[in-house]
Amino acid sequence: MSSLPQSPTAVQPEKTRICVGLEHYREFAPWSKADDLLEALAAIGVGFEVDVDGGPCDILLRNTESVIQPRKACPQHFDTPVILFDSYDITHLPVPIAKEAAKPEVKAYLRSSTFRDAAAYFRQAQGGSYYNHVLSSNMNDLSPDISHRSSDEYLEEVIKKIVVCNPVLPAMTSRHLEFIDGQLPVTDRPVDVVFNDWEGVDQQIKLLKRQAYGLNSTRMRELFTGEIPSTPDYGIHYILYLATLSNTKILVSPWGPGGFSKIDFAALLCGTIVVKPECSNIRTFVDIYDPLHGYVQYCAPCCSDLRDVLIYIINNLDEYMGSAYEAQKALRQYYVPSDKLVVSWLSNFRLICEKILFGDTNNLGDLKVPVTSLKG
Repeated sequence: MSSLPQSPTAVQPEKTRICVGLEHYREFAPWSKADDLLEALAAIGVGFEVDVDGGPCDILLRNTESVIQPRKACPQHFDTPVILFDSYDITHLPVPIAKEAAKPEVKAYLRSSTFRDAAAYFRQAQGGSYYNHVLSSNMNDLSPDISHRSSDEYLEEVIKKIVVCNPVLPAMTSRHLEFIDGQLPVTDRPVDVVFNDWEGVDQQIKLLKRQAYGLNSTRMRELFTGEIPSTPDYGIHYILYLATLSNTKILVSPWGPGGFSKIDFAALLCGTIVVKPECSNIRTFVDIYDPLHGYVQYCAPCCSDLRDVLIYIINNLDEYMGSAYEAQKALRQYYVPSDKLVVSWLSNFRLICEKILFGDTNNLGDLKVPVTSLKG
């Protein structure tokens, strides 16, 4: 990188720490992954300085949740390059966020997911949920709706800036992984099918219920009546959640607000076979939905063949054990050593910052494999 022409403000990554700032707002202080990010940067302290007081910085981190909120006037941030950062996991691309991401000062837009055919599917998803706007036409036997929308003038520019690097992997310690390792293999598990009816939209939940008759199955709402205890913060209830997944052969996971769900990742880590309505057009980090991997099994978007798919898998488990093992192996690599995921993410974030500061933002979306060590 030293051979590249440098502007007067360019940062030498081997010698200089990059100062990252979090933008503040007048009346709105949202919970944000950006806060967690800055805490991680400050705690690790390798190659970064952190500013949370609105002072001068090299890179400004802006939260998409607060795009519509009034911002404090910060003259010192004039011409500061911006990284847009999702504060929650979304599949669609709302028009206000598209307009924000298209601004010239925004150099990168970090997301949990995108689409393999981004232009076509983002157009379909502009109205809101994945279920109602991305594949609704498929469910009605209509040709896909890829008509131009009001934000098309922004769309191509936004797609260039998207970097899928925000992992949606569940938080697990070595003790959680050891607990999973002590559970039964898929073929010996007592429950054939668990339906995740907590996150699905109402239409899909009704479709799932019709497919459940006669199966050795249960529903998440029957097991967890309040909410799914899907993080370690729930203590012993999180262990019960992992035990549920680890004693199930198949998890049926419908679409929620987005096409992907964090429970899909937890189930694969537990060695469970995941079945979803078709959503292989989604790309996440880690990319479990790529049909070429075979990690996730798909039924029709309308779930019309779901029962047939489930019965076939139950009667032919040996065919799916290999892909379940490969999925578990692909995800487990991010937990050993325990800080590998954090270090890999920060390495990618460091590389993104360096490229932005050197004016090299043409191929940010190609950062698909985390680098293994931090510079600086």
